Amino acid sequence: MTINKPAISRYAFAMFDVLGFSAWVESTDLQTILDAYHTLIERAVLKPNEKGGLSTVQTPEGVLFAVGGPPHYAYFSDTILLWCPLVPPAVADFVERCSDLVCEALAMNIPLRGAITLGDAVLDNETGFFIGKPIVEAHHLESGQEWVGLTFGKSAVWSPFLVQLHGTAIIEYAPPMKEKEKEYSSPIVVDWPRRWRDRNGGECPSDKLRELNTKPKYAQKWINTIAFAEYSLKKHDWHLRPHEIPEKALLRLVSRKDAAF
Repeated sequence: MTINKPAISRYAFAMFDVLGFSAWVESTDLQTILDAYHTLIERAVLKPNEKGGLSTVQTPEGVLFAVGGPPHYAYFSDTILLWCPLVPPAVADFVERCSDLVCEALAMNIPLRGAITLGDAVLDNETGFFIGKPIVEAHHLESGQEWVGLTFGKSAVWSPFLVQLHGTAIIEYAPPMKEKEKEYSSPIVVDWPRRWRDRNGGECPSDKLRELNTKPKYAQKWINTIAFAEYSLKKHDWHLRPHEIPEKALLRLVSRKDAAF
């Protein structure tokens, strides 16, 4: 039996994990967790009446769920993966759905921390191969974050990628990181609290975050997240007044003349 050799392609890639997943598994039956994952993916990634059909593939790690059109996704244990081809028409929608995933998960009391990276990789459902630098970078960055949030890796701070995104999608903010993983972080994060406000009548997610801050083990992570949510609220219109803001690094990044897609 021969196995088809998977192709190397360029992707925008995102990796998320569930904060407190072990405690969730210990206190919740498996069917409830599976149902929660299905609901989360359907609401944030598939989005009713939009492109993408659901299929399943059995792999050594478990069942992978793949979407026919971008973005693709998979999940196993506490990890959710999303990816799409690194082409201009796809990337803005990809970042938006990643932001929606954080918001939908939080609404379901499932706190996520994630990372977005770019680069060459093999992400192949048929063969079960998931290999490449974007995966390694995202793993370091995701696991090192001390909050509920979504951070760009250094590979994603690429001006042709950033200029495809609306100014409301991202914001300059230093993500709270474990010391040993700081080298993987960039000054750009996804402004998911703004997305939350847009979806919830302007309501800041701070109250929801305080409601979920019930375990001393994760208290500082929630405090860090609340600080970011309130910073996002304060900077709600930063993209409309670039001459008034301190976010100079972001402005420099999107004005650089890097190679195109």
